[in-house]
Amino acid sequence: MYETKQQEKALLVMTYTGKERWPKAALEEELKNLVLSTGIAVEQLVSVNLKAITSALYIGSGKAQELALIVQEKKVDVVIFDSELSARQQRNLEDILLVKTIDRTQLILDIFAQHAHTQEGMLQVELAQLQYLLPRLKGKGVELSRLGGGIGTRGPGEKKLEIDRRKITDRIARLQKEIVGVKQYRDVIRKKRQKEKTSVCSLVGYTSAGKSTLFNAFSEAREKTAATLFTTLDTVSRTFSVRGEQQAIVTDTVGFIYKLPLKLVEAFKATLEELYYADILLHIVDAQSGDIARLRSAVEEVLRDLNLLEKPTILIFNKIDLIDEDRLRQLKEEYPAAIFISALKKINLEALRETIGNILFKDTVEVIIGVPHKLMGVIDYIHSNCEVLKKTYQENEVIYLVRAKSEVLAYLKRHGLTVSEV
Repeated sequence: MYETKQQEKALLVMTYTGKERWPKAALEEELKNLVLSTGIAVEQLVSVNLKAITSALYIGSGKAQELALIVQEKKVDVVIFDSELSARQQRNLEDILLVKTIDRTQLILDIFAQHAHTQEGMLQVELAQLQYLLPRLKGKGVELSRLGGGIGTRGPGEKKLEIDRRKITDRIARLQKEIVGVKQYRDVIRKKRQKEKTSVCSLVGYTSAGKSTLFNAFSEAREKTAATLFTTLDTVSRTFSVRGEQQAIVTDTVGFIYKLPLKLVEAFKATLEELYYADILLHIVDAQSGDIARLRSAVEEVLRDLNLLEKPTILIFNKIDLIDEDRLRQLKEEYPAAIFISALKKINLEALRETIGNILFKDTVEVIIGVPHKLMGVIDYIHSNCEVLKKTYQENEVIYLVRAKSEVLAYLKRHGLTVSEV
């Protein structure tokens, strides 16, 4: 991973076509936060209103010349567009601006490259980067050294980017094959969970909503948390207690963002696939945000693209310790079905567990089960998947009074246990 020795300075370019659903101030603030999370200093932000997108430069030639003057005056190292640029537009802009020019996709890829720490995450980031860079080799042969170091070059590294197109294509094929292997491993884990009838909850939400903090609070794990964007890139799973001795799996996934490039969603399908197998989605929202409706909409847009909007979902407002009572009361009136918590301070987590349990373990029946002492594996399964109301130890067996789902009871019956409804 390339580390810059001297902080780079960036000129940010926001382009507006009149079709934006977010206010300009919110869009500009988000772009600044994305750039700052890479360690780049924001020197200046320029807004450009477009009547039409040009095929050569995306913006007009006159505006490109204005940007070139700012680059020269401010001595910036990189120009970052919040739009997606074609390979041709990017090359032409670099010829005019005479500095490295990147777009929104390459910026997010750079952030991903910083936060990928597992083999799976690094594979997915490198694949996405090479797929992005491959069409940008056209017209340049193998000469990409003009990119230099710093933002936009993390991940595969400059040396790998200077190999020819055929080798890059071969590398993409190998990465895709390795990711298939990761997917197959995940499938094995899922089948084991399904066989054991283990319930799964997946955390979703806008980046920096506090998903990893809630994950840690639930599972007593120590996953990295920070105020920066995309702290979590690799999906992690842990068991957690729902209510009593009942347990489920909680998974933490990559945070969503407004206009998350579709090609990045595709590259991270192996990770996001976990969401398809979840019994419940836990949608985490930052309660202190002034753009709650827009943040929810951005997450739901990605879920819609993944055909996951129909999945049972609990709306959770996090960080209530950072808002005043009036704001909390207002949110509760606007979102009466939501749960309000502080994952960091562990406020109201029991109410959240109870709500999760009510959904996961609905349609349950009370039964009596006799389990021989020698079947320790079955005893563990009962404690993990049933609500144990009472247990009585006898000489050769344990008599359980439990509340459980019909499929859990069917699993126990297949192991030769006698199950009697109360």
